[in-house]
Amino acid sequence: MKVGVLRERVAAAMASGMQRDEPEVVALTADRTKAMAVALAGLDDEAEVEVEELDVSTARTAAILGFHPEHVRRLIRTGRLRARRIGGDYRIRVTDLWPLLELRHREPGRRRLRRR
Repeated sequence: MKVGVLRERVAAAMASGMQRDEPEVVALTADRTKAMAVALAGLDDEAEVEVEELDVSTARTAAILGFHPEHVRRLIRTGRLRARRIGGDYRIRVTDLWPLLELRHREPGRRRLRRR
């Protein structure tokens, strides 16, 4: 899929998500939109990408989640976040961030992410 088309779809999803009455749904939609926007940043509109293969660095993952980059690395080392090592850094698929984003918007109670 072309990056420009994907950006349009992300913007449309954000616009429709903002129309919902449930604040948790709006917040989750905003978080997912932010994650996709960060993953697409710097890519040319004509570039072809696979949505399932979009990945980000630990620094960008930290920005998406609101964590320190070292905390992201700790999540990876403990098995709570899947990643692959490329060079001296990890790459995390955007789709692997969805469970962490959903944790923010769950009912109070057990909010821990289980190891895989």
